[in-house]
Amino acid sequence: MSEAVADSSLLCAAPSAVMDVIVEVGRDPEWQKDIRGVGVLEGEGDGRVARARFVVDARLFTADYTLAYTYTGEGMRWELVSSEQLRQLDGGYLLAPAGDGATTVTYELIADPTISVPRFMRRRAAEHIVRSALDGLKQRVEAGT
Repeated sequence: MSEAVADSSLLCAAPSAVMDVIVEVGRDPEWQKDIRGVGVLEGEGDGRVARARFVVDARLFTADYTLAYTYTGEGMRWELVSSEQLRQLDGGYLLAPAGDGATTVTYELIADPTISVPRFMRRRAAEHIVRSALDGLKQRVEAGT
């Protein structure tokens, strides 16, 4: 059974500055502490990642998976391409201008592990992933690196 979670954070940066960070998928381990490694498998002509392979400490297990990305003017979405540990891992970042050069970032995630995990543990793990990513993104973007 899949677990859907979403959370938002206000970042003191323009949407374009936030987008500049989230599209650099290969640098995710620098600001997302649970990601152990990323390999860019396929790029788009504009330098953005189309597919990438991840190794992640998912708290309940180590996950190895491949994601496919799509981009819009409002953010970035991904969907699971392959994994032995996950049936589903789809989500995205939605960026909305918040005035005064700030951006509200909403992270949506739907996760479904192949192993049997009690619902409350699946939900806590998904919430941790979302909150950790938003906190790391905020630090990265606001530091300007």
